[in-house]
Amino acid sequence: MDIKELILNPNNFFKNLSNKEISLKEPFIIVLVFSILLSIYSYYTSSVMFKIFPPDMQSMLSFMTIISAISAFIGGFVAWLLIAIVMHIISMAFGGNGSFKRTFEFTGYGFLPNLIALCITIPIGYYFLSNVHIPTLSMEQLQNPIIVKMVMKQIFPKTLIYTNTLIGFAVTIWNLYIWTYAIKYARNLELKKAFITALIPTVIFGLYQLYSVLKFL
Repeated sequence: MDIKELILNPNNFFKNLSNKEISLKEPFIIVLVFSILLSIYSYYTSSVMFKIFPPDMQSMLSFMTIISAISAFIGGFVAWLLIAIVMHIISMAFGGNGSFKRTFEFTGYGFLPNLIALCITIPIGYYFLSNVHIPTLSMEQLQNPIIVKMVMKQIFPKTLIYTNTLIGFAVTIWNLYIWTYAIKYARNLELKKAFITALIPTVIFGLYQLYSVLKFL
């Protein structure tokens, strides 16, 4: 896999790849590493958030952090499958021609920007969260949404949230750039039709990631 060409010239990357046999190995590795990093980050952020709960609840919450990490790991592969399905179905309306396995293969490469972004956001997140003071709340305080929201704002400062939002926006644009050419060659579409096909799932995926960040505001 020529990562440099995938990043700088996805048109040539997918054009050359479309002449080769379908192989899910390399996109699988991209999504696998992305899912592992996402799982680690989810485990860490959950562990930090749950420190606001009383000590007698920590044993139960440690199990929930594991569930959160597993969900994040599975979520990476689910996102890959759903995006491929949506793009494949939309491309049918434009007369797309090509197997779903090829669509699945090519869309997997589109997660490279998300993988790179996590390599940036994880160290930034660790820097902010490792230095924050986290108060332990009583059960009465935990039942007060105003207090919980104030503490969450303390744990996740606006600088961190805005930084992640900016990175997320850039990644969404990058996703769209790669997936446009991915679906173009996977389904033999004109560039304009490929762009429209890639736009819908990319926007949905981007909005979901944006919500995951902004919910702490």
